[in-house]
Amino acid sequence: MMELTVNSSEQFVIDTEKNEVSEYKLQITPRSRSAVIITVQGTKSARLDLDVSVGDSSDFTLLVINHNEAELEINERYSLYAYSKTVVAHCDLNGYDATVNSDYAFKEEGASLLVQTASLTSGKVRFNQNCIHEAGNSEAHVNNYGVVLAHGNCDMVVKNTIVKGAHGSSTHQTSRLLTYDKTSVGKILPVLYIYDNDVAASHAASLGQPDSDQLYYLQSRGLSYGEALKLIIIGYLLPITTVISDEQLGNTLKDEIEMKVGEACSM
Repeated sequence: MMELTVNSSEQFVIDTEKNEVSEYKLQITPRSRSAVIITVQGTKSARLDLDVSVGDSSDFTLLVINHNEAELEINERYSLYAYSKTVVAHCDLNGYDATVNSDYAFKEEGASLLVQTASLTSGKVRFNQNCIHEAGNSEAHVNNYGVVLAHGNCDMVVKNTIVKGAHGSSTHQTSRLLTYDKTSVGKILPVLYIYDNDVAASHAASLGQPDSDQLYYLQSRGLSYGEALKLIIIGYLLPITTVISDEQLGNTLKDEIEMKVGEACSM
């Protein structure tokens, strides 16, 4: 396991040709502002394990980009401390099988979390996300956006728990899956476990094929069916670019989304 203290910006490239299993333990320095970008690439099945401790009053962003051309399993565990602000983003546009298991524990009062995912797949993808508010006045927003292409499969299981005594906490989840056609399979399971009264909690989920009215409207403006479908899919995935403070990286992700969607819609 690689153990790192993080107090600035870091970038890691994991080559699955060299490492079938990669393990990182990240200690985010209290009262720091930092960002970590992890890119996974290669052609072999692999596993990435992350153990992240976000120090008090720190501002931390983690972006994981999956470019691996084989199955990838990600297991990540976060411990969030007092008044820290954490953003976790996953971008997976490859179309290969992938599983992301995420556990977020709010250890001390005032910690906040924003999770944003973007998935475009023709394989089998599964997100298992679990947020546990162990301390009061903590805040979570979990936002998942995915597009399931022909013959693809995507499951989203999102659990948010507020324990008894975690007064003033709020936890919210939004999961949206767009299925490309009748061969696309998607499933969303939103779960809330609330054991305290002085809290706010909500979930929203949508699953289905592109809206026919939206397609009709865009085609009435001169776009072909394929062009209209491409715009709708891009709009589904673009929110991940808004949570990245690095403008250049945000633009790079935007270009990649447009390219991958263009390739998918031309098949």
